[in-house]
Amino acid sequence: MSKSASNRTSTSRTYQSLADATRWTENFVRDFVSWLTPPYRGRTGTTDWERAWLARREVRWRRGMEVVECFRFADGYVATVEYTDRDVTWQLTAGPVSLAGALFTVALYIQHGVTPQIDPDGRMFTALGDDGPLQVFTETADQPVEYIYVDTFRTLEEFPDCIATGPLEKAFQRLSYSPRRELRSE
Repeated sequence: MSKSASNRTSTSRTYQSLADATRWTENFVRDFVSWLTPPYRGRTGTTDWERAWLARREVRWRRGMEVVECFRFADGYVATVEYTDRDVTWQLTAGPVSLAGALFTVALYIQHGVTPQIDPDGRMFTALGDDGPLQVFTETADQPVEYIYVDTFRTLEEFPDCIATGPLEKAFQRLSYSPRRELRSE
């Protein structure tokens, strides 16, 4: 026997209400946990980043709900930051850059909490002061800085001393590796 149209509609509405209640509960629990978490979603320091994934074309670091990823895109590499609890992703790089440049932007963000700035010509740069990288919006004589452009880096050895290259070495080796392709001889 088949159910009447009103019974099918009633059952469908019940399932939909149950799904809505479940979705509301999940959102409530996520928001409540976020509310209990300290500012910046549990950021406690710069040493709690860990490499979560390393493949031939991408590398990923994670700290709580924050994910930094560097991956091959077009003719270069792009670095992004994602906040998984808010479904937000934004780029650290202004577009594809060299592998060393992308890893430099990752290191700036992970190690110092600084993002690169962009000059009027569209080139990414950062300012280095006595205490390391910083973002400068106006130059002052009492705080001299040196400007470093991201597109000048080709290797990790070229990074300034304030950037720890040890955590990046394995990623640089893996992402820069390209297998030799030889033609078959007949």
